[in-house]
Amino acid sequence: MRSGRRTPAPRLADYFERTFFDCPWADAEIPSLVYEDESGRIVGFLGSHVRRLRLDGRVIRLVCGGQLVVDPQARGTAVGAILFRTHLRGPQAATFTDGANETVRRMWEVCGGETAHLKTMAWTRVLRPARFGADYALRRLGRPAAARRLRPLWRPLDALALRLAGRRLRPPERASAEGLDARTVIDHMPLVTEFLRGYPDYDEPFLDWLFREMAAVKSRGTLMRSLVRDSRGQALGWYVYYLESGIAHAFQVAARRGAAGDVLDALFHHAFVNGAAAVQGRLEPQLADALAARRCLFGWSGGALIHSGNPAHLGVLLSSQCWLGLMDGESWMGHHRESFS
Repeated sequence: MRSGRRTPAPRLADYFERTFFDCPWADAEIPSLVYEDESGRIVGFLGSHVRRLRLDGRVIRLVCGGQLVVDPQARGTAVGAILFRTHLRGPQAATFTDGANETVRRMWEVCGGETAHLKTMAWTRVLRPARFGADYALRRLGRPAAARRLRPLWRPLDALALRLAGRRLRPPERASAEGLDARTVIDHMPLVTEFLRGYPDYDEPFLDWLFREMAAVKSRGTLMRSLVRDSRGQALGWYVYYLESGIAHAFQVAARRGAAGDVLDALFHHAFVNGAAAVQGRLEPQLADALAARRCLFGWSGGALIHSGNPAHLGVLLSSQCWLGLMDGESWMGHHRESFS
């Protein structure tokens, strides 16, 4: 896995043990899969991350397709396809993935999967245009170290841009933010899911595990999470994001009806105060109007795929009435980023 050798990174096995077996929602009926060749040698692996969704009042099981790995000596065979088909035919109500490439997308479509078009758009809210533009250009040129060294040069330009643009760049501080933990999320879930047909069926053990594992992925940056309240102390929603190299990557933004703008403003303000050049995230239908009103840029992110043998389930999962964000999939995981040394 990753190394190209049969000797793994020292702590990689510990990471897989935690994420595949120690997760509170691990399910013996929906295990990860291995493929053995005729000699009994393992030549393929496909990971399964079980999630729970409340759909029209009923709890169903979802599987997030994890790592698919085939031994190089077996790649001329159908090992990957057999693992993938077996994975889709499990007892789960639906299977989804956030990080598919074009090859995986074609495999899903052949097996009856659907591209979740409402979840394949990304948004960006620029906060410091000079730094964001320069960092983006230098990263595209393969010079991230130069981007870090030159950042002090962009500060005067960003200061000037903020003076000239005023409120169009600087996010307003209209709400207060406080610490967010698993219990707080569960207590406030009814506020943000009242009008939805599908949403994660969180419990406290799972969220404690999830926040702990997300925070452990240091290569993604610092994990930030806050509950947002208005001036009267009423909860409006919350946000969860990573701050990495000046970019705030939003993994969950939850808001009660009519409060999406206030929660996004709180997120943008928090990221701005902490030095972010921009905030980026995946478009969720419930946030679309508020994001557009805040001059966000939109583009194609790709990779969100869903499969279900139940047309009713599939219809809800693909609709704007289902809330299933990046925090609920595999996008936050660090198996391909951490050193595990």
